[in-house]
Amino acid sequence: MAFLFSRAATTNARAGLELAQLGAACPGLCSSRRLGGNGRVLRSQRFKSTTSNAPRTGIDAQIPLAKKSSVKTEVSADGQTFVTTFANGLRVVSENNPGHFTALGVYVDAGSRYETPSTFGYAHLMDRMAFRSSDRFTSAESMAVIEKLGGSIMSSSSRECIMYQAAVFPNDVPTALRLLADTTLRPKFTPEDLAELRETVPWELQDFVSKPDMFLPEKLHEVAFRTGTLGNPLLCPPNQLSSATPESLAAYHRSWYRPERIVVAAVGLEHDELVRHCNENGFADIAPSEEVACQAQTDKSPGSEHSSRSWFNKMLGLGEGGAARSSDPGAKSVYTGGTWLESKPDMDFTQVYLGFKSSGIDNEQALYAYATLQMLLGGGGSFSAGGPGKGMYSRLYTRVLNQHAWIESCVAFHHCYTDTGLFGILASCRPRNEHALLDVVATEIEAIASAKGRVSSRSSIRRPYASHEGPSQLEVRRAKNQLKSNLLMNLESRMVQLEDLGRQIQVSGRKIPASTMVEHIEAIKLADITKAAGDLLENPSTLLVQGYVDGVSKFYPQVLSNHGVTAV
Repeated sequence: MAFLFSRAATTNARAGLELAQLGAACPGLCSSRRLGGNGRVLRSQRFKSTTSNAPRTGIDAQIPLAKKSSVKTEVSADGQTFVTTFANGLRVVSENNPGHFTALGVYVDAGSRYETPSTFGYAHLMDRMAFRSSDRFTSAESMAVIEKLGGSIMSSSSRECIMYQAAVFPNDVPTALRLLADTTLRPKFTPEDLAELRETVPWELQDFVSKPDMFLPEKLHEVAFRTGTLGNPLLCPPNQLSSATPESLAAYHRSWYRPERIVVAAVGLEHDELVRHCNENGFADIAPSEEVACQAQTDKSPGSEHSSRSWFNKMLGLGEGGAARSSDPGAKSVYTGGTWLESKPDMDFTQVYLGFKSSGIDNEQALYAYATLQMLLGGGGSFSAGGPGKGMYSRLYTRVLNQHAWIESCVAFHHCYTDTGLFGILASCRPRNEHALLDVVATEIEAIASAKGRVSSRSSIRRPYASHEGPSQLEVRRAKNQLKSNLLMNLESRMVQLEDLGRQIQVSGRKIPASTMVEHIEAIKLADITKAAGDLLENPSTLLVQGYVDGVSKFYPQVLSNHGVTAV
C-alpha cells in the first residue's frame, strides 16, 4: 500500500489512498532539473554552466563497493511484478506494461523525518544537488545529457523518501539509468554547486513562506509533531544552509544511500534487461551495511527467518517489543497536537486548519476508512465548474459551501506516513468570521462521529442539529465509487504506476494490485467511517490560524470544547 505515499497527489490528499486525490500524473509536486523539489513546484531554477574541460573539484561521495554475488528474484501471483534482491539488499522491481515510453525511478528511504539537528534540511539539499556533478559528468555535462534525452528527468525529497525519476523512450534507457546511477551512487559535491544553492535556496524559502497553501501544511506538521521526526523542517533552514559543506553532504550521502534503503523500479521494461543495466551501472556493487551483512549471515541458519514487520519496525526505530528508540533519527513519530495563531490582518482571507492524529500504513483497515472519509467530506472552493464526479455532492460542498456564502473554501485533507497520519479540514473565510468558521469545521467532523453514538456536550453555534446529521448509506456509496474511480484513472499514468510500484516495494516489500485495493474500498462500511471520525476526536487537536485571528484567539478553547475536542 505504499501507493498512499505517491508524490503525485495534491497537497490536500497527500496520503490516505493518495492516488485517489491526484490531479494528473506527477506535475504539481515533483521537481525536475529546473524545478524545485520537496513535492512542490517552486520556481524555475537555472544553474551556472561550467565547461566540460574545467577541472572538477569536490568531495567524492561514492559508496564503498562489494564483491558481486548471486541475486534472488520473486514473481507476484499475477505474474505482473518481478522483484530481484541483490546480495547487498538493494531491490530491483519492474512491470513490463505496454506503452510508448519507459519510466525509471530510484527511491531512497531517507527524508526529513530521519534527520537530526545537525542534518536538518539535508534531504532538501540532496534533491537540489541531483543531476549535477558526479564521477562521470560535470554539472554542465549532466544538463547536456538531459537535454539530449528529451524526456522528463526529475527529483524530489519528502519526509520519508528521496526519489529520482525519468521518463524516456525505450532506446534511451541505458543512458537514463546511467544518469540516475551517477547522481544517486556517485555524486560529487563541489563548492561551486553548493555556492549556487546558497544563492537560490533563500529565495525559494522566502517564496515558500509567502504562499499559505504551501507554508501552512508544513507548519501543521511542525505543530502536530513538536518532538521531531515528522515535525522536522522539510526545507533547509537558512542557518543550516550556511554551515553545510561538501564534506558534510558527502557524509550524509554515505549514511543514508545504503543498498538496503534503495529501490530501483521500472515500468515498460523487461525485468532481465533492467537487472542487467543495474549490474552494469554498479547498483549490485554497493557494499552492504554491517546490519544487512549480519542479517544475511543469520538468515543462512535454520529457523532464523524474520518477518517484514520486524524489518518495518527497524526502519521506524522500533525494537522487537515495539518501543521507540527516541534517540535514533528514525524513531517512531510522536503526535503532540498544538495551537499556532499568526496575526496578519492585512490578508484577504483568514486560513484555518483543524487536524487530528489518524492512522498510517501500518493499519490498512483504518487507512481505507480515512481515505473514504476524505472523499465523503470532499470540499473545494466557493466556485467550481463542478460536474459529475467533481465532488459537488460531497458533504463540505452541500453542508458548508452551499450554506455559508462567507466561507471561501473548505477541503478535507489527509497526510499519511508509515506509522501515523494527519487528518483534518482546511478552510478560509473573510476576516472577522474565523471563530464561526472553526465551529462549522468542527461540526462537520463531529456530525460523522456522532453516527456511532458519540454525543456532543453542546450543540453547534451555527447549526443546532448538525451533530445529529450523520452520513447516509447513499453518501458512503458515492464516496467509495469516487475513490475507486480516481484510483483507477490515475493509475493509467505511467509515472504514477512507477512511483506506486517503487514506494510499495520500499515500504511494505510487496505490491498490492489495484483490484485488491478496490476490494478493500468496497468492503468499507458506514460503521468503519464513523469509527474513524470518532477516533480522530479522541486525540488532541492541531489548530492553525493565519490572518485575522482575534476571534479565534478569544474563543477557540470554548468552541472546540463544545464539540468534545481537546485543545492543546
